[in-house]
Parts: sequence; C-alpha cells; structure tokens
Amino acid sequence: MLSKLTCLMAALILAGCTSLQSVSISQIPKDRSQRVVAESDQWSFLGIAFSNDFVDDAMLDIQQQCPQGQVEGVLTQYDHTFFFPILVRTVEVTGFCVEGAQP
Repeated sequence: MLSKLTCLMAALILAGCTSLQSVSISQIPKDRSQRVVAESDQWSFLGIAFSNDFVDDAMLDIQQQCPQGQVEGVLTQYDHTFFFPILVRTVEVTGFCVEGAQP
C-alpha cells in the first residue's frame, strides 16, 4: 500500500505541463540561406520571477551569429513549463541572417 501511495505522489509531483504563451514573426526575407537560432530559459520557484533578462540573452546570441548583416524573418516563441513547484520560462528566437542588409 505504501509503495502505491509513493508512486502516486511521485507521478503527481513529477508531472509537468507546457503551454505556449506567444508567437510572433516579422517579414520573411527573400534570402533564407543562413538560418540563425538562439534559445534562453529561466527557472523560478512557484513562478515568481523578478527579471526578464533571459530574453536579452537570446537576442544578443542571435545578433552575434550575424555580425556582418541583419537578422530578418524573426520568429519568437515564448512558453512555460511547470513542474510543481518550479516554472521554466523559455524563449526561442529563429531568423535569417541577411548579409549586407542595412540595419
């Protein structure tokens, strides 16, 4: 009986839920030969977060992948994954590096 209760409690605690919070996309360029991708996340206890700086990390990463051009056709996805009591917020940024484009 104790092992069944332990298994049930473990299943409830380890169960997670993921939800997509937002998606946005900018105009897609004609030249899509050089794809760039960056991802960043932040873990918080009970969903209490005091900063969104993790998003800046993803943007800096994607800009560093395209030093001689401009990132266009940017797709951003922002989601939450909840494993009680931890909430993981993730942002994924995908785009295309267009060489010689004017910023």
